[in-house]
Amino acid sequence: MNHAMALPEYRVLDAGMDRLDPEALATLQLARLKTTVRYVYETTAFWRRKLDECGVTPGDIRELDDLRRLPVCTKTELLADQAAHPPFGSYVACEPARLVKLLMTSGTTGQPLRRVFSARDWGYVLDRMERNSPLRPGDVLMILGPIDGLLGPTASAESAARAGALVVLAGLYDSKTKVRLIEQLRPAVVTGAASYLLHLVDVAREERVDLRAAGVRTVISAGEPGAAVPATRQRLVAGWGAFVRDGYGMTELFPLGGGCRESTDFHIASDLVITEIVHPRSGEPVPAGEPGEVVYTNIVGDSQPLLRYRSGDVARLATDGACACGFTGARLRHGVEGRVDDMIWVRGMNVFPSAIEAVVRGFDQLGDEFEIVLGGTGPLAEICVRTERKPGIPPSLVASLEDQLRRAVASAIRAAVEVEILEYGTLPRADGRRKRRRVVDRRGDERPA
Repeated sequence: MNHAMALPEYRVLDAGMDRLDPEALATLQLARLKTTVRYVYETTAFWRRKLDECGVTPGDIRELDDLRRLPVCTKTELLADQAAHPPFGSYVACEPARLVKLLMTSGTTGQPLRRVFSARDWGYVLDRMERNSPLRPGDVLMILGPIDGLLGPTASAESAARAGALVVLAGLYDSKTKVRLIEQLRPAVVTGAASYLLHLVDVAREERVDLRAAGVRTVISAGEPGAAVPATRQRLVAGWGAFVRDGYGMTELFPLGGGCRESTDFHIASDLVITEIVHPRSGEPVPAGEPGEVVYTNIVGDSQPLLRYRSGDVARLATDGACACGFTGARLRHGVEGRVDDMIWVRGMNVFPSAIEAVVRGFDQLGDEFEIVLGGTGPLAEICVRTERKPGIPPSLVASLEDQLRRAVASAIRAAVEVEILEYGTLPRADGRRKRRRVVDRRGDERPA
């Protein structure tokens, strides 16, 4: 393979890339797509084989609609390639001597994928983080979760330091220590998973610390769906007294975006990736505004660029033009609705944990923790929603609460459910070190394909 071939240098730090008019953005995407397809064809055995198998050459890409002629790829496929061509796979497109950073995909299940970055690509990662950063020189950033090997927190820490902020890596501290540090250091920005951010509000209350008075301007929820769910966002705002938004990205690609003050839509850096929405089963494009699996094509990377990567995230594209904040790129309407693997099939319909979360978090009498237990032995799931009553809610109200919650969830997902409201502290707590898995599958048979 021709590893001497190089990609152009692109402007990533420039915030104006988020506000290109549609025609200029389409022109930019097409030019970068053509260059990327030719680059991966010339430099990687993996992509040359895949393109040859589907009968596509780089010269066949003449317009953006030709993107659909390209083959898709999946995490399973990339893992198999790394196993066959260790340690990083045959889809590494640059010379090994140019690689400077190794990270791993995170998740609740499955084998991690190794992601390597060239100095060029890692610089773009930091540029992307910095161009939308809420931090100013002299601010304090506290990262509540672990950092080693993870894209989001690693990039957050390095880009914040580059921008002149003091970075506090608090992932290894216990929750009480974190609360005290927040009280003493008064960070301008804190980042963590939504479930852990909610848990820390409870810990602070027990420690008699008012997080709302701790000087936090911005809370960034990352690593799991959270702040885009209105009821969860309301709880975070009430507990932290700060602006709350999601941060979103994929280790396989780049940090991609998040919400803004005008919207909970995920703003996707459309100068870095092209975004498609396809049916999770057929892989065909879905109608505009309909939900489906998000597929990304990396159009700037030179280390492990991916064409039409099936993300496993389910979302829908916004169809109402530019955001009120001025962002003109692709937006995922109200963020990610769920994961393809977490879809619960009920009488021909699919349900995501986020739909149930929105109902549970809307009950002021209930705590922040919940889980969805799937039972039964056939293809139709039996769903039990387990949550907790807040301290001070008497047991005598549980039966009435369970009935209200049962009816509210059934109405939201249009399926019968069981409900169990437990004593506060019964369910597992988020610890800030790993993603909280909400679905417990106890069914005897496999889910439908």
